[in-house]
Amino acid sequence: MALYAEVEKLEESDQLVRYRFTDIKGVERTMTLNKVTEDMSVEDGVEDMLYRAVARKVAIAWTREGSAPDRLLVQS
Repeated sequence: MALYAEVEKLEESDQLVRYRFTDIKGVERTMTLNKVTEDMSVEDGVEDMLYRAVARKVAIAWTREGSAPDRLLVQS
C-alpha cells in the first residue's frame, strides 16, 4: 500500500503546533503536536496508516531539528 501526504504547518504557539495534511485524493485532515509532552493527536480521531506516517515524520523532524517544520512530504 502506497502512502502520500503533503504536510503544512497551520499555526504554532509555545505549546502546540497544528498541521494540515492532504492525501493524494485531496482530502484534508488536521493534527496537533504538543511540544511540551511531545504527543501527537489527529483532530478527527482516525488514527489510520496515513496519520501514523505523517505523525512519525513530524516527530522525527521535531526531535532532530528542535523546531517544528513548516512543510513536509510523506511518501512510501
